[in-house]
Amino acid sequence: MKKLMLFLFVGLLATSHARQPNVLFIVVDDLGWKDTGCYGSSFYETPNVDRLAATGMRFTDAYSANPLCCPTRSSIMTGQYPVRTGFTSASGHIAGEHKHAEAHSASPDQRAAGPSSINYLPLEYYTLGEAFKDAGYATAFLGKWHMGHDPYIPENHGFDFVVGGREHPGPPGLDGNRKFFPPWDKKITLPANPPADKHIDDYLGDRAVEYIRENKNKPFFMCFWLYDVHAPFQSKPELVEKWKKKADPANPQHSPTMAAMVEVMDDNVGRVLDALEKNGMADDTIVIFTSDNGGNMYDVADGTTPTNNEPLRSGKGNNYEGGVRIPLIVRWPGKTKPGTVNPSVISTVDHYPSLLEMTGQQQRPLDHKDGVSYVPALQGRAHDRGPTLCDFTHFVPATMNVPNTWIREGDWKLLRFWFDGAGQEHRYELYNMKDDIGETKNLASAYPEKVQTMAAALDRYFKNSGSLKANRNEAYNGKTVGVWSAKGNGTIAAQDGALVLEAGQPQFDARTRVTPSLVSEAWLEFEARSAKGNIVSVQWTSHGAPDFGVPERNVAKALSNEWKPFRVKMDFPSRIKDVRFVLSNEGDVVELRNVKLLTPDGSVITEYEFY
Repeated sequence: MKKLMLFLFVGLLATSHARQPNVLFIVVDDLGWKDTGCYGSSFYETPNVDRLAATGMRFTDAYSANPLCCPTRSSIMTGQYPVRTGFTSASGHIAGEHKHAEAHSASPDQRAAGPSSINYLPLEYYTLGEAFKDAGYATAFLGKWHMGHDPYIPENHGFDFVVGGREHPGPPGLDGNRKFFPPWDKKITLPANPPADKHIDDYLGDRAVEYIRENKNKPFFMCFWLYDVHAPFQSKPELVEKWKKKADPANPQHSPTMAAMVEVMDDNVGRVLDALEKNGMADDTIVIFTSDNGGNMYDVADGTTPTNNEPLRSGKGNNYEGGVRIPLIVRWPGKTKPGTVNPSVISTVDHYPSLLEMTGQQQRPLDHKDGVSYVPALQGRAHDRGPTLCDFTHFVPATMNVPNTWIREGDWKLLRFWFDGAGQEHRYELYNMKDDIGETKNLASAYPEKVQTMAAALDRYFKNSGSLKANRNEAYNGKTVGVWSAKGNGTIAAQDGALVLEAGQPQFDARTRVTPSLVSEAWLEFEARSAKGNIVSVQWTSHGAPDFGVPERNVAKALSNEWKPFRVKMDFPSRIKDVRFVLSNEGDVVELRNVKLLTPDGSVITEYEFY
């Protein structure tokens, strides 16, 4: 009996002193939902991410808490939605201390005015890094931080070992120039004289491998937050050449530079996974792999969009699925069933409580106020986090985002476009995510009770959280259709999905400043007709040539009573700024539809809707 009691005591003692699991938290910058092999890309090759998915759990319905980087990163660190903390825009590189405050006026072509954003992660938050440090973990942050200048840096949010980790929005080149290759802005944490061809993510990989080796005997919490695949669009020259030979213009994803960037990312994910194996730590380490927002669809690389998020709608910087649905793979050795796929809805605010639970720490609901642990899902049990929120009340000309907030409950997703409807009332879009992942069928008119119920849930969140809302823009001029605004005397209206213009004066125009980051050239494609046989002119400006009245940027098209397609090549010395349609004479009437901006290689980058 004494031997049995001794055996049980020793067993309990060993259990009480069992090592806490390590945590390797990987965030890839701007990696889209479909930018890896295991998520369905037929162009990018990601063998290391794919093998992680084969040994862990892959989530299909994971979301960033915002379609931009800083807010999402802050949501991971705080377990709170950006709309609650006020960190709602990608402003973490801006100096000074901006305030979160309501607004009541904005540009005259906007119907709503969203609150301003802070530009740093306040020190009063008890962050995920601090929780792990206080739990006795060695803490490390390597890579992109972008949540404020000193003192709002990783070292003051619980991280003892830092590489990179400063205010930079992308790879930290000198003098504000983003570069993946040296020289870099050292800011204490980067090497003084690295080899000229050293890729910064390879350097991060070097240091991560060293850190893993040096911390074999104590638990660690490592954030490995890569600079890839964010702009600038550059990579190792030999890899770009390799992918030029593989690129297929018929594939929606066909940028060789982006493919090379994805390869560098995947190589370094493989290196840290291999280091865990080599040091005998793979079975003691929780690995999370995810992104901070959807793939970039508004810039240009190799004459095309950097990536393509099909079948998802839109991309980074826009609150449709392409901007916020992200990859998420979790490997929890001994807990997650290898190679499983899980449809549970997860938000980036959920990582905080989930990691606390996985590592045996107490929950901190007063800190991670919006987070819900997804441990049940990891264990193969049913999981419903309840309503999920994503707020982005900024007007973003590059991505066509107008102030909106969405809420998802089960398969249903409701978007409220603040004051964007007739009479500056809210406009709603309702989608069934199970049947329509591409958000192509707005069911708001078919299910008014569902709209009412979900809108009420949205209102309750704002009331209970005290979060600031968008307001009606008091400076709105009342002359817009979608994101097109009339200038001069005349009428602008939407009819059956078309833009209808009637001139009340010569040179009446409808214009948009909602244009993506196109540089040097682009195509404008549209269909037009005029019962009067009028002429419509296409004119454009850029940041380097701000005047419309330049002959070579004025293309006139004669119309007939039948719909006809047109394509206009636009050349400009810098990034495009505004596009407009002009009617020459008083009384002219023109209808336009299927208006699209295309990249130099003809890929659609922006498609305008008239409502």
